[in-house]
Amino acid sequence: MQQTTNIQTTAQVTGLDPKALQGPAQLVVAFEQFGRLSDQLQQSYQELDNRAAKLSEQLAFSQDERLKQLAEKEQLAHRLQTLLNALPAGVLLVDEKGVINTANPAAELFLEQSLIGKQWRRVYAHCVSRHTEQDLYLNSGRILSLKKQPLDVSNDENSSGEIILLDDISEQRMLEGLADRQNRLAAMGQMAAGLAHQLRTPLASAVLYASQLNHFTADNPKQNKAVEKVRMCMRYLEKLINDMLLYAKGGEFSEQKFQLNDLLVTFNSRIENNLIENNIQLKIISQINDIQLTGSLDALVSVLINLVENAIQACDEDCEVELEVYEQADYLILAVRDNGPGLSVDQQTKIFEPFFTQREGGTGLGLAVAQSIIQAHHGDLLVRSQPGNGSNFYICLPLNRNEQFLASGQENAFNPEKNKTAEKVNSPLNGCQSGEKHESK
Repeated sequence: MQQTTNIQTTAQVTGLDPKALQGPAQLVVAFEQFGRLSDQLQQSYQELDNRAAKLSEQLAFSQDERLKQLAEKEQLAHRLQTLLNALPAGVLLVDEKGVINTANPAAELFLEQSLIGKQWRRVYAHCVSRHTEQDLYLNSGRILSLKKQPLDVSNDENSSGEIILLDDISEQRMLEGLADRQNRLAAMGQMAAGLAHQLRTPLASAVLYASQLNHFTADNPKQNKAVEKVRMCMRYLEKLINDMLLYAKGGEFSEQKFQLNDLLVTFNSRIENNLIENNIQLKIISQINDIQLTGSLDALVSVLINLVENAIQACDEDCEVELEVYEQADYLILAVRDNGPGLSVDQQTKIFEPFFTQREGGTGLGLAVAQSIIQAHHGDLLVRSQPGNGSNFYICLPLNRNEQFLASGQENAFNPEKNKTAEKVNSPLNGCQSGEKHESK
């Protein structure tokens, strides 16, 4: 019975007829065929196992590659986020519904609120007071430039919308406004200089004719007084026009070489009559004598006269004015000192501004013109004063013309009062020697 069952099983495996396997020879053939099939099955299983191992290895490699790419993408995303946060310009990402999905810190700083999740239209209406084609004027006073770029990604619904770039241009617009104002002022200055030049000739003629009126009004004190007022007003206008022309001329002077002593002698001769009329003491102290200067002698003399006349007008009684000349740190210093009421700090900061004056009848251009002349000579005009202790004005001229003096106001960079090391020497100044008082009585 058992043998019959085995024969049937072998017949089923080998595909032979069970009746054909009844003999011993047929059984041997069947078992050999069964063995071959078993070997093939074993080989197929081994190949399948190897294939499964290879697929597992490929899957592990693919997973490692994906993890590596994911790490690189995360690193790139972190770097882009860092750059976005560090950008000085504001960046907004708005979706198709107008909701702000992304906003960097600069955008929130400009608009002064948190932005993510808010409607861009409401934020715009709340922050913007007015706008031009590309500029936004915020309620806070900032001026922003606005640029938009749509995100045309039709395959990705999450990427539709627009990106908005905001840039703070407040300082740029302010500088543009200042430049425009300077250009308009320059144009007005050129126009005023041309007008002043045209007025100077007929005004000089009017002054000349007005001076002749004294011959016809000598016997009438009232008329004589009126004529004198007319002459004073015309002289004031003449001085104002001349100062405007000098200020507009700036550093355009014909240069020449001259000695320091020539400058002091010329100045002393031109100021002498004014000193006599006002009974003023002028002390000239020159510590040096043999220095050659380059520039405009007449222009520098006009600066000295302007400073001395200002000192005379500032002093009430017993006015004493001193001009001292010395070398300091490769600069020639001409210091004009007086014993007047002095200047406050606020007055010192404004005294060189055009048309600033506290004297009745003053044009406010004298010191502005003086400073422009000195700066045209590569130097500067400085003031040091204290209320009640007089004023000191320093003309600082570099002995080396290739060196540009520091701008006014940089007090710590150069102190004209320190280290006066040169020895005093006498310099003949048309009868007024160094150290003497020029006293007119």
